[in-house]
Amino acid sequence: MKRLPRQDLQEAIDPRPRRWRPIMIVRAALLASLLAFMITPIGSAEREITVITGATVIDCTGRLPIPDAIVVIEGGKIKAVGRKSEVRPARGARVIDATGKYIVPGLIDMHVHYREWQGELFLASGVTSVKDLGNPIEWVSELSRMQAEGRLRGPKIFYVGNNLDAPPPEGDHNVGVASARDSEKAVRLLRGFGVSAIKVRHKVTVELLREITKAAHAAGLPVTGHLGVTNAWDAATAGIDGLEHAAGVARAAAEAPDEIKIDAKGIKAFIEDLRGFALMSKAREAALIKLMVEKKVKLIPTLGVRRRAILEDYSSAILEDDRVAREQALAYIPERVRKDWSEPALDKMIRDQISKEDMQLMREGYRRLELFVREFRRAGGVVLAGSDNLNGVAGLTLHRELESLAAAGLTPMEALIAATRDAARFLRREDLGTIEPGKSADLLILGASPLDNIRNLSSIKKVFQSGRELDIGFHRDYGLPPARPSLVRPLLLERLLAAEN
Repeated sequence: MKRLPRQDLQEAIDPRPRRWRPIMIVRAALLASLLAFMITPIGSAEREITVITGATVIDCTGRLPIPDAIVVIEGGKIKAVGRKSEVRPARGARVIDATGKYIVPGLIDMHVHYREWQGELFLASGVTSVKDLGNPIEWVSELSRMQAEGRLRGPKIFYVGNNLDAPPPEGDHNVGVASARDSEKAVRLLRGFGVSAIKVRHKVTVELLREITKAAHAAGLPVTGHLGVTNAWDAATAGIDGLEHAAGVARAAAEAPDEIKIDAKGIKAFIEDLRGFALMSKAREAALIKLMVEKKVKLIPTLGVRRRAILEDYSSAILEDDRVAREQALAYIPERVRKDWSEPALDKMIRDQISKEDMQLMREGYRRLELFVREFRRAGGVVLAGSDNLNGVAGLTLHRELESLAAAGLTPMEALIAATRDAARFLRREDLGTIEPGKSADLLILGASPLDNIRNLSSIKKVFQSGRELDIGFHRDYGLPPARPSLVRPLLLERLLAAEN
């Protein structure tokens, strides 16, 4: 890949006069040292050997659970797993007696909008990895690097960076591409920043999508999308790998797709989203499911946020969020965010502004979406768990997504695999997602079996990430990374594209 000279890249990122940069570098170094001191995890995983005994291991490979098992962790990885009679732990190992408990892989949230204050929230809910779906590439890639280097306590951050859209792009972090040449350049630049996937947005046409997927696949990257003008059928034939929010499904399966508005804004967009699913034809649904399975298109339906909108009683979610909002140790989270957990503005807006008739139609649309998800899974399709986490407490929103998938008809094991093995496969991270020798030791020890009830995922006793047992409490002195910047065009990626041209 052709790279900008380091000096030019620095100019693009930081236009301040160079005489100030030595001062900024010293300040950054001091801050990094302080953060590293503040977030040192429990123990060191470099050579420490940890043995967990007596638990039932649900490895998420598709095999049956292993009762009364032993898991050996060494050097941050799983060294061995099996029945007690099959595995002999090394002498001098740290032993954790987990008799009567359950071990599952760390959870992966496949649809998040990461903010700098969310790290402890995710870990407290056993979310050890996330896929961020829309942030400025220079910021989110830096947070991902900080986490990987042990300077930020939080989940492993996989990211798409700036989303690609047709010009002029909508949203503060989206970048417009208009041709095959633009698409190839944007993909190369994003790949250079370490993205795990490319995300496309509403205005991308099927012709442009075909060029983006061609460039992304050549670079070894999957493409996911929040579609608008392109429906799911056309997107599948153009090579898309994932459908966020099940976007494009309703217009592909409706008898009269033009009746589904794709340019609604605000609360009307929420109504139109679910109304569209109510207009689907069962025959068209079946054909679309067949095509998506054949093309290996993954479905990220984000059911939880919609289910909350149509439930008559959602008080339990508000009470759960309110308890977190009142945690004194979370004073570092912006007050407006914590207030919204206790008094959710979106929930109030839905109740105040949506008529009974519209709510009835939304509930029918949600029922049809649930049926689509269930039939897609039964046909062999891959469903991934993503929470769209800004409406609620990060981490808890993934648990609600998994509960919603189970309510839609997935088995608890299928729901769990949607947030572990299959999520890791989409990210091309074969070192994550299952409990097998050689895999990263991202594990949860639970007090009850999630296979009996998916809600038992909340019975977290311990969390391990890369072999380290984490402190999953909340801390006033949490080392906040740099805040998400306010963006002004031209964005960094736009400037880099212009420089290439």
